[in-house]
Order: sequence, then C-alpha cells, then structure tokens
Amino acid sequence: MKTNIALYSFVAAIIFAATSLLLPPTGVIDRSVLVLVAQLLVLCATFLGIKDYTNLINRKQS
Repeated sequence: MKTNIALYSFVAAIIFAATSLLLPPTGVIDRSVLVLVAQLLVLCATFLGIKDYTNLINRKQS
C-alpha cells in the first residue's frame, strides 16, 4: 500500500510540474505549484523509507 501511494504521489508531482511548465506563461512555475510538487516528493520519499536508507549508508561509512 505504501509503495502504491509513493508511486502515485511521484507521478502526480511530475504531472503537476510538467503541466505548470506548459501553461502560460510558458516556462514559469508558480510558487504554489512548487510547494505542492515538493510536498508530493517528500511524501514519496517518506513512504519509500529514505530515512532508513540514509541511516544504512551512514552506518556503512562509519
């Protein structure tokens, strides 16, 4: 279930970013869209367990 939510949030972030780049004025992303995309990507990273992954890398480097 977490993997599906992570995948859907990643896809939604890409769609929102691409759509906002194509709308007039072309090439300008509004601040609210940037916040939405950032929050969706953080949600994706949280569900995929990026924190656990970085902890694993830090343990191997020590």
